[in-house]
Amino acid sequence: MKFLNRLFQLTLSISALATACAALPSVDANKSEPVQPMQTSEIVAPVTAVNINDLGRKCLRPYTDDSLWNVPIDWAKAKFHPDTDKMIAAFFKESNWVGSDVSKYSPNIYFIDNATPLIPVKLQEGRSPRIVNADSVIEYGESGGTVLIPIPAYARPASGTDGELTLINIDTGEEWGLIKGRILDAGSWQAGGVYKYSVYSSGIPPEGFAQRGAGLGGFAGIVRPCEVERGYIGHAVTIAYDYPCKPEVCAANGWPPFIPPFTKTDGIGATQFDIPEGARLVIKPEIAKDEILRACSGVQGCIVWTLNMQEYGGFIVDNSGHPKTYGEGNATAHWDAAIWSEDMLRNIPPDWYAVIDWNYPAVSVP
Repeated sequence: MKFLNRLFQLTLSISALATACAALPSVDANKSEPVQPMQTSEIVAPVTAVNINDLGRKCLRPYTDDSLWNVPIDWAKAKFHPDTDKMIAAFFKESNWVGSDVSKYSPNIYFIDNATPLIPVKLQEGRSPRIVNADSVIEYGESGGTVLIPIPAYARPASGTDGELTLINIDTGEEWGLIKGRILDAGSWQAGGVYKYSVYSSGIPPEGFAQRGAGLGGFAGIVRPCEVERGYIGHAVTIAYDYPCKPEVCAANGWPPFIPPFTKTDGIGATQFDIPEGARLVIKPEIAKDEILRACSGVQGCIVWTLNMQEYGGFIVDNSGHPKTYGEGNATAHWDAAIWSEDMLRNIPPDWYAVIDWNYPAVSVP
């Protein structure tokens, strides 16, 4: 039985959930109408001690039920920001569509367990590991030290200078993340940053957490193949562009440098209405489903992502060279280019997007 369990985990990691979801509905190649989202509580259930083993197998979402990521927008409460049109113009100042290149700069995700071997990871000088306990306290390890992290022998960091890697321990709920990771000759690793978090937590680490621009981990907001294939994402996504506003530009507009509960920014945008990190971008709710189907030309990833942007939206969390959203890295996801591609959102009109006013509640917490 132990051998079978290990074999299952290896297979799941290599296929990056695609085979685990293959039996679920997908788009009929002869029709432009997408599958209807599966409306069961199992799909959007938060991870618990009982069902964490199903995080990959049944495509459950991480973090608490009242997490910022997991509560849909309440359109009876939510308002567009008064400067939304100017912010959207700034968002699309260099490109008029949102990309998603999963070949690089997107985290490779591996599901591990307590039997996964511990591998030494040497941190760059001046960098300390960040260990989050109880979603409120950060313990900082030795600067430039070595950390033992459970990493499978077949794991690889994402392509690109960010070198992201995310590891989810199904026995403990631990979420490990590396950035600027690379494998050394002796089989050990080097990284520019390391963190340990938990899928039982809120998805918003405390102040001092620095893995991604707005202060979040590598797993939050990432779209996985099983979510697209079943026809329903069920959580907010992550978005980046060139560039979220630097603090003094935000201040000139009377805006905070970042939107709580996010805790930091790496924004460098100098355009007057560049958007603060932590702001929520949406597709306007009045856009009809048949309009979305036409714009997406039947591409499942485009349809599912755009509908999800009406229900949950996406948080701006990083700088990037162009507007983009994050799918799981292709090295583990093995995306089918027919359902998720870099230019699948090319025909979504810029005027469909809006920025939620962060000064008003946008959700009703369960």
